[in-house]
Amino acid sequence: MKSCQFPIHPPEYVGGKEVIERLMQATNTRSNQALADAFGLSKSTVGTWRHRNLVPYEIVIRLHLETGISIRWLTLGQGEPYDGASEYTQVSKKNESKQIVDADCFRIENGQLVNQGTLALDKAFLNELDVINVMAIKDGQSTFLVNKESRQAVSGTYLVDMDGLLSLNEIQRLPGKKLAINFNGSPLKVEEDEVKVVGRVVLMMEKK
Repeated sequence: MKSCQFPIHPPEYVGGKEVIERLMQATNTRSNQALADAFGLSKSTVGTWRHRNLVPYEIVIRLHLETGISIRWLTLGQGEPYDGASEYTQVSKKNESKQIVDADCFRIENGQLVNQGTLALDKAFLNELDVINVMAIKDGQSTFLVNKESRQAVSGTYLVDMDGLLSLNEIQRLPGKKLAINFNGSPLKVEEDEVKVVGRVVLMMEKK
């Protein structure tokens, strides 16, 4: 248990408008009315939050208790919405139970992750891929499964962070702690410590 250092100072909370946008991402809603419906509220209540830039802390706590979403992400914009993937058991019509993993799903927009909800995956399938901590990245008609435990680039396609901007790139390790990174067909040689590897792509699924 982490000990407290007194006095406890307030963090730098963001405004209500920003929190409302993240609540919409988390609930997959796109309007004040839809967000209000998700929590059994009136549209005018959400409108008041926006107009006065108020943070609806009770709604934040309610959503956290229901889904386990990160309060730090909702109120401060720090970290990820969920700490890893959640897991549950699904029972089919034939009463055959199977473990289902809800992997966080994102798209990359201007170098940042934009929440796209979750992607349901069969745990047995992930076991075949030898993946425990997984996330999904959507790019057009393709979906990439990323192993977040694989953070050392060797050879393959990786989700990387360069100067705070995220992208999917092919990487080949070179002698001397250097990496060759492919940017739209153009290779770039960089030092290993210039790139932060978020995870390695273990599977690409493409919609036909």
